[in-house]
Amino acid sequence: MYEEIFKNLVEILDKEIKLYTEMRDLYTEKRAILVKNDIMSLSKVDTKIIENYENIKKIDLLRLDAIKMLGEDAPSMTKLIELSEKYCHKYSSKLKEQQAKLNSISSAISVLNLTNIKLIKHGMTLADKSLGIIIDACAPKGTSYSQNGKEETSNMEMSTIIKDV
Repeated sequence: MYEEIFKNLVEILDKEIKLYTEMRDLYTEKRAILVKNDIMSLSKVDTKIIENYENIKKIDLLRLDAIKMLGEDAPSMTKLIELSEKYCHKYSSKLKEQQAKLNSISSAISVLNLTNIKLIKHGMTLADKSLGIIIDACAPKGTSYSQNGKEETSNMEMSTIIKDV
């Protein structure tokens, strides 16, 4: 009985590792797209990330259901490895490998995600500055002539027929 459960868990974890690897690759692709400022490609990769995330949630539920079949609580991979050593030593080394892969992939995803967030913030800052430059260049400036006939730029008050502002 335990052998079948652990075999199922190992298969589920392999699928989960595959999905997390795809997520890492998508975040790497997203970083390149953010650097290029390619909005259309960014939309496509974000859609893929969301789809991948939904698949990860589904496989995670399968993993949790498989762990419940053990009859013991295993909130972490370390605890799962301990249970495999207790009930089915055959899968302990494979679970240790999977734990190492998951740790490596999760730290890579975390770094990529932080990098992408910083790139997005930087892009927003650049866009804000560019917009300010465009507005300053296109906005009409109030000019008037001084007593000497020279053009002056100043903050002119606005006058209307009804009221001076």
